[in-house]
Amino acid sequence: MPSLPHLAHVPMPLAGDGSSVAHVVRALTREHALGGGRSTVITSHNRVATFPHAETVPVDYTRNCPRTHFTPAEYRADWAMGALLRERPHAARLFEPAAEALAGVRPDWVLLHEGHYAVTALPLFRRALPATTRIALHVHNAISASVLQPELSHLLRSADLVIGVSSFMAEGVRRRAWVDARKVAWVHNGADTDRFHPSGEAETDSGRTRPPGARLRLLYVGQVAPHKGVDLLLTALGAMGRHASRYETRVVGSAELRDTDGRSAFEDQLRGLAARVAGPVVFEPYQPQDEVARLYRWADVVAVPSLAEPFGMVPLEAMASGAYVLANDAGALPEVLGTAGRLVPPTVAGWVDALSRLSRVDVESARPGAVARARGFTWASSHRSLMATLGTRAAGVA
Repeated sequence: MPSLPHLAHVPMPLAGDGSSVAHVVRALTREHALGGGRSTVITSHNRVATFPHAETVPVDYTRNCPRTHFTPAEYRADWAMGALLRERPHAARLFEPAAEALAGVRPDWVLLHEGHYAVTALPLFRRALPATTRIALHVHNAISASVLQPELSHLLRSADLVIGVSSFMAEGVRRRAWVDARKVAWVHNGADTDRFHPSGEAETDSGRTRPPGARLRLLYVGQVAPHKGVDLLLTALGAMGRHASRYETRVVGSAELRDTDGRSAFEDQLRGLAARVAGPVVFEPYQPQDEVARLYRWADVVAVPSLAEPFGMVPLEAMASGAYVLANDAGALPEVLGTAGRLVPPTVAGWVDALSRLSRVDVESARPGAVARARGFTWASSHRSLMATLGTRAAGVA
């Protein structure tokens, strides 16, 4: 069996352990290590970032961006230069420390994980890295709309491969850029079924067996931000009137994917919506992965009202845990959910209808199919698919 390539991962700058990209990188580096491969991960020097199966190289991203954001003037300068097909002076240079660090590491492949304008740094990485190092843009999130078709097409010339986390994301790149379709692929994420699994007999406190007539346990877990659609869920519950008393609802997460002090204005808005819901609604802050696994096993129903989900880690992990998933019929959610759970029209009326019709019989009868669906998405299969995709490109057959 040929040896595995040395992979280097560049997650989003200034991201920590709580981001979905960090979870993906952690899982892929674990599978790579199990196969005897070597991985390097570039991390932010001022963030907690744990990758036990990889070598980590901390870099100082604040060198070119002393804040956690760009100013409006910096964004405008970037957009203007990008429109002229010139390198963006702020977004691209943010990645300069990572590119410099990897120039000395000399990996076989660099996986640049798209999150915050990473695509704009592709030419910078191509200049800094040895010619023998290949570059893949791993697309977890939609590329910014400020990157117009000519600029995107120009930037992607510096990548050997573009990998979407779903066919939905891969097709999005194909539609937006003038790029050889053979250069664009997709590799699904996976679920850690050792961590995410249905309740066992030893878990009676979190198990789902309850007296007839007990409320259905409804869970939202994830980032509490407008694009995640939490307000859509709570508005629908409020519109149900007294029928919402069938549910006890937990909203678990924060505006940022880590413990933070205080609340955002959006989080305050959600509490106002929750006050109009007939059933109980509680809010809890961001939780680490082990606690999230317990939350899924507590839930009867997991709501995923996201407006444009690139993949869908939450529904996948929820199904693996035996929960019934209600998810917006949008983005990559149909691709992940399949016929397990229910796809909901992304409107208040759609969610009112879905929540009103759902019964405990529906939840119980759907559980075996949901678990079976999730078990088809393993990190081992994700890693095999990734290796096949990289190997095909390295052989010049993209």
